Amino acid sequence: MVFSTDPRHGLVARSGWEQEEARAVLHDLGWEWREELHALVSPDDMPDLDAGVQAVEELHFHGHRAGYAVGPYGTMRLTLEHAEQVFTKAAARETSEPRPDTAHGNHANTTKRCQSAYSQVAAEVEPVTPEAPDSPSV
Repeated sequence: MVFSTDPRHGLVARSGWEQEEARAVLHDLGWEWREELHALVSPDDMPDLDAGVQAVEELHFHGHRAGYAVGPYGTMRLTLEHAEQVFTKAAARETSEPRPDTAHGNHANTTKRCQSAYSQVAAEVEPVTPEAPDSPSV
């Protein structure tokens, strides 16, 4: 079962067609199937953080693995110990306002900020000046 966030529906869970038992576990917790998303959507009466942690606990209890979608590149394994941290970051990212480094503005600065696919922290990148090659020593 792979969890991700949808801008309009909040926390959603997707699985392969063969994982009928895992979908039944989430359905018993109040998750609803949305055909247009091809995913289970967390219950409306529970915050996404609580619903996600509870779902991961139940899936692990029943012997199923869980993961969290990391951009368009794949998923990371979601363990019980890290579930609350991952869902807290996902909820914060969804509700956050545009960051100052992505807004239009100061382009005169010579350092750039590159967003990593693996982290929420943007790293500063200094421009590299090319050097002339040294003479080979004989």
